[in-house]
Amino acid sequence: MSGLCRMVSVSDVLTKDKINVLKTKGTDTIFTKVEISDGIYDRADAIVAAGSDVHSLGVKWCVSLGLAALYQGVMAEVGNDNRMFVRKAERAGFENIHKLFTKMAGVGAAPDFVEIEVDVYSEIGLTLSFEEQTRMLNACINAAKAASPEAKVILATKDSTDNEKAKKWYNRFQVSGGKPFDIISLKYTPDAETLYDLSCNMSDLSRRFDKDIMVDISGMADISSASIGLEDVDSAINIVPLDKGFGTVYSDLVLDKAVMVA
Repeated sequence: MSGLCRMVSVSDVLTKDKINVLKTKGTDTIFTKVEISDGIYDRADAIVAAGSDVHSLGVKWCVSLGLAALYQGVMAEVGNDNRMFVRKAERAGFENIHKLFTKMAGVGAAPDFVEIEVDVYSEIGLTLSFEEQTRMLNACINAAKAASPEAKVILATKDSTDNEKAKKWYNRFQVSGGKPFDIISLKYTPDAETLYDLSCNMSDLSRRFDKDIMVDISGMADISSASIGLEDVDSAINIVPLDKGFGTVYSDLVLDKAVMVA
C-alpha cells in the first residue's frame, strides 16, 4: 500500500508507547473520535494532551467530530421546532468546535484532519431540509478552519457502495452552498460481494467532485472472517483514477491481528 495514508483508530487509552508500536506497523495518522458537547473546551485537557503526544512523535492526527450528543441536547431543549433547533444547533456546533480547536492550536496540538459524519442527522431521528443540514455542516467546517486553517476537512458517509445515493448527497451539498472540503470518506465493511460496488463508487466520486477518497473500515475489530483481506481494500484504493485514492482508516485491533508491510 505504498503511498497510501494509514490512519488508525485506537480502541483503548492512547499512550506514547501505543503510538510508537503503531508507527512500526506503518501508521502515519492517529484517528480519534471526539464527542462534542456543550462546554467541551473547558474539559479538554485529555484531548489536548493526546494531540500533543501524537505530534511529538512525528505522527499526524485526525479528529472525528461526534456531534450526536450535542444535537440531542439541543433537541431536548427546543422540542419539535426545527427552525429553532437549526439556529441553536448551528451556533452550538460553531462555538464549541471553534473554542476546542483554538485551545488545541494554542499549544501546538491542532489536528491535521477533521472529519464530520454526514449521516448524523438521520441517525438521531432528525428530519431536516438539505439546506438546513448544509447550514449545520458549514458551521462545523467554518469553526474548525477558523482555528486550524491548515486542517484538511473530511466528509464521511456510510453510503460506501451506493453510488446513486452518495453522488446525490455530495452534489446537493455543493449546490446548497456547502463549504469546501478535501476528502470523501466511505465507511465500509469488507466483503467480496460489495468490493466492486465500492470501487465503482470511489472512481465516480473522485472524478465527479475532484476529491481524494478514503475508506474507513475501523468498525471491524477482526477481519479474519471477512471474505476479502486488507490488501484487497488497499488495492481498490490504489486504482482510484488520477491518484485520488488517499488511504484507509483501520482499528488498532485489526492491525494487531494482521500481518502488514509498513
